[in-house]
Amino acid sequence: MTRVLQFFMWTTLLIGLTSCTHKPSPETLTKPIPSPVPPKVKTPPPASPLTPLPQVTEPRVHKVGLLLPLSGPHAALGKGMQDAAEMALFESETSAITLLPKDTAPGAYQAALKAIDEGAELLLGPIFATEVEAIKPLLKERNVNLICFSTDQNVAGHGTYVLGFLPYQQVERAIEYAKGKGFAKIAALLPEDQYGHLIDQNLKRLEAKGELQLIGVTYYSKGDILEGNPGNARLVEELANYKLKGLEILFIPEGGENLVHLMRLLSPHFPLKILGSGQWDATETLRIPGLEGGFFASTDPQERQHFETRFQKAYGTNPLRVATLAYDATALAIALADKGYDTQNLTFRQGFSGIDGIFRLTPQGISERGLAVLEINPSGFRVISPAPSTF
Repeated sequence: MTRVLQFFMWTTLLIGLTSCTHKPSPETLTKPIPSPVPPKVKTPPPASPLTPLPQVTEPRVHKVGLLLPLSGPHAALGKGMQDAAEMALFESETSAITLLPKDTAPGAYQAALKAIDEGAELLLGPIFATEVEAIKPLLKERNVNLICFSTDQNVAGHGTYVLGFLPYQQVERAIEYAKGKGFAKIAALLPEDQYGHLIDQNLKRLEAKGELQLIGVTYYSKGDILEGNPGNARLVEELANYKLKGLEILFIPEGGENLVHLMRLLSPHFPLKILGSGQWDATETLRIPGLEGGFFASTDPQERQHFETRFQKAYGTNPLRVATLAYDATALAIALADKGYDTQNLTFRQGFSGIDGIFRLTPQGISERGLAVLEINPSGFRVISPAPSTF
């Protein structure tokens, strides 16, 4: 079009100049200027409907309440377990869950209520059975499940799952191994408390099933085992009577300082085969004279040793024995984050594998564990019967 416009401008200008000469213009024939041919324009195809771009959505973050004593006399215990729970979160490198730590020292019910009001879909903790009982009415009301760290199976059920190490499972595993090694005649020294009576019930139940021959049970108080007290003579005398009855192995499910007192008191009867419980699962047990060759049921120590190394590196201190419960509970919450925390998922029959080996939660609210049998020797705990790898 620009060239066409220029052509017409110059033609007009020439006509003007010619008329100024007053000379008659010769008659000429001019060819008509053809009209410019419009350019060919391709018709665009009909517009197709736009394909919507995929929506980018942020993954959902699940909130999990962590109920621990973070102040008061048990604050160190609570802090150690909180560290272990946060370590599980860090090592998983996940953003699927957020922990909501709440202090149970002012009140476990209030701590649980605050966590639920902030969106907690699952509660981990508390540690003590009395705190669990205080929380249980809230679980049904708000439709939330709880995995607690108690070792009291009486609090299990109705939305509460006990992750702590249950004494009767340790007793059954240790007795099963003892029977397989030919130890049939068993006597027990038990503390005069709820724990001791629970162990007594389990021993008598196993006896009724033909798993052992229980030749006697002796209870003691704290005063009975302190050196120089009148109770010393009674305990020594009863042990002598058990030996006359053919005692093959003595069951002492006690740990710590009380175990030290008992072994010192019984030393005149050494050598004596001693059977213990999970309370022996502490490094100080290895330093108690008279226990070499004794054995007990607990978790396989290998994974826990790796855990302890990582914990020490992260926090500069050694973890408490029960810290693995907080780690495994948090790891379980992470594993089930996208599936949900209902009963069906929590009680997955094949179970889960954690720092303390395989475990599964039952519909009745207890944790079943695959336990090893450990023997005490000068170099430490030695696995003499490995834990199962599957249920």
